[in-house]
Amino acid sequence: MTMKTPLLEIQRHSKWWLAPFYFMVLALTFTHANAACTDPPAARVDWKGCDKHGADLHGVDLRDATLDKTNFSKANLSGANLRNAYLGRANLEGANLESADLTETHLVGSNLNGANLKAATLTQAKLERATLIKANLSNANLGKADLDDANLSGANLQHASLTQASLEQANLVQADLRQADLSKALLSRANLERAQLANANLQKAHLDQTSLINADFTQADLSAATLTGADASGARFDDALLDLTTWLDRRRCRTGSVGSCL
Repeated sequence: MTMKTPLLEIQRHSKWWLAPFYFMVLALTFTHANAACTDPPAARVDWKGCDKHGADLHGVDLRDATLDKTNFSKANLSGANLRNAYLGRANLEGANLESADLTETHLVGSNLNGANLKAATLTQAKLERATLIKANLSNANLGKADLDDANLSGANLQHASLTQASLEQANLVQADLRQADLSKALLSRANLERAQLANANLQKAHLDQTSLINADFTQADLSAATLTGADASGARFDDALLDLTTWLDRRRCRTGSVGSCL
């Protein structure tokens, strides 16, 4: 017959005695996880993974909030303060973010397809690999924003400010960038096929190895821009300013060049 040592007996009884405590901790943890999604909107709120589909959140303060993987599809966030919020891989498809403040907001890999971002502030926002297909970004401020590998095909960016923004390898097929400010923007290896860029400001922009097939640069300002190795087949440069522009074949256009690189 095997004798149980006093130590084993103490451990066995201790575990039995602590069992209710363990269950209580688990219950409280589960309750807290559920309660987080019902917490009212506030700065630094934790709504990670919550479902806010169609919610009316216009004008709310969500600064520094944890909102990654949260479902905001078709939600009303117009005028909301989302400065420095974390929205990685969040679903904002069809959401209304008109005039919202998204300064330095983390939106990496987020779905913003068809979202209304008219006049929104997205300065220094992180939008790498985000999808903004047919999103409305007219009059939005995207200065110094990171949009590398983002999909902006068919997006409305009329009058938007993208000065010093990074759009390397971004998809801008058929995007409307008329009268947009892209000065000093990085667009290397981006796809601008059939994009509308009439009257756009592209001073000192980098368009190296970019696809410009059938793009419209009518009356655009490309002064001192770099287009080395770009494919401009069928692109229009009617009355475009090409003053000191580095052309497709690395030639430096003469001062005063308009419409063609002289």
